[in-house]
Amino acid sequence: MQCFRGFLTRIILLYMLALTSLSSMAGDSSQAKDSDSFNDSDNYGFSGVSASAVELYRQGWAEILERGRWREAERLYREALREDPGFLIAKSVLARMTADAQERDSLSSDIQRGKDQVDASGRLILDPYVMTLTLISAREKGESLPADFRSDLADLAISNYRNFLERYPGEWAVRVEYIEWIHAKHGPAAALQAIREMHNQEPSFTSRLSYFPAYFHAELGDYESATTKAQEFVSQLGPGDWPQKHYIEAFIAYEQGDYPRAAAAIAEALRLDSRHIIAQRLDAKINDALSRDHEAENQ
Repeated sequence: MQCFRGFLTRIILLYMLALTSLSSMAGDSSQAKDSDSFNDSDNYGFSGVSASAVELYRQGWAEILERGRWREAERLYREALREDPGFLIAKSVLARMTADAQERDSLSSDIQRGKDQVDASGRLILDPYVMTLTLISAREKGESLPADFRSDLADLAISNYRNFLERYPGEWAVRVEYIEWIHAKHGPAAALQAIREMHNQEPSFTSRLSYFPAYFHAELGDYESATTKAQEFVSQLGPGDWPQKHYIEAFIAYEQGDYPRAAAAIAEALRLDSRHIIAQRLDAKINDALSRDHEAENQ
């Protein structure tokens, strides 16, 4: 999920944060656990939402989490909302992604007015998103929040997503966000432990976790495992030159201290998608590291 534009840079969250979703649904544990279908009788916040809007929303999460095409994801979310303007969960993801603060405030107001109409299962997803929007807005406006706000947000997200996954175990994108939040709260070792527990419960639950296993291993300094996991992830993407391939290469190189290689890889990720929010933030960290190295050489 590192998608919330800043708070989830190290998880993602990105968001912002992915930015903490709803791309492949299993209605209950009796369904195929790796199903990408929704249970029409209880679809956590999609009641009354057009099928075409839901499909566009699913595609948007795949673009963010797997391919790393944030610009394309934003286009898909906008199209989903043209199909169904009342699709609040999609609206909440777009609000986290948009670079227009005024648009984010407008979307947030719409969500606040309508959130009580979302069913209980949908609120498990929507409520952390709403808190994330509060965090983003406060950062942009220079406003302060309670000291424990971020910790409370992480606790809420972990609890909500765990409860959600007990009912909808086949929802891969929510699993990714759940793992991201465990990482944000407890670090990479805890995130990898959670992945192992998921795998023991059902191997298919860990078949689509984006680049995050590689990311966590790299943070722990296990670069061999990180590289292996990254290669496995990239192989799942199929033919194409995807931004996410270059992003995870850049991150592993950054963690290894190979800043020139990291800079080349992140430049390629941003060439393919300049709106990749997490790549933007890693780019800034790499540039800072290169600057420090340059200063040290000149001393």
